[in-house]
Amino acid sequence: MLPMIRTDFNEMITPLLGLAESMLNELGEFRPFGARLAAGGQLALIDVAPTLDEPSNPLVIDALYATFRLEARAGTIRACAVCWDALVPREEGGGLMDAIAIGLEHRDGDPTIVLCGYEREPSGDLRFEDPITASGRRHVFGNVLLS
Repeated sequence: MLPMIRTDFNEMITPLLGLAESMLNELGEFRPFGARLAAGGQLALIDVAPTLDEPSNPLVIDALYATFRLEARAGTIRACAVCWDALVPREEGGGLMDAIAIGLEHRDGDPTIVLCGYEREPSGDLRFEDPITASGRRHVFGNVLLS
């Protein structure tokens, strides 16, 4: 990954993870939300849920990606990210665990996904694991199939 792309991704990951962790600690859950880096480098957090009549998580994620596709076509953004609460396979012991998932895309690079597993301790506190990264899926930049 090019250093500029890594820097852009890190600039979005930090506030997204922080906000998701805060909402989980305070509310026990969070709705999907996103972030974008404008072509000039300005960061903005994005919440489309208030604009939807009945915001289900898949609908919110679709609306975020649709918003980012329009901005990418207009050339106004260079990177974007969508953050949601996911269930992922445990690395050890089998089964599934909750995770903060962040799908990252950049106009100049390959998509990446960051997963940060978490679980509630018997004390009620949340324990967050170290984030891991994997290849992501393209939704915004490049050749994207639109349904």
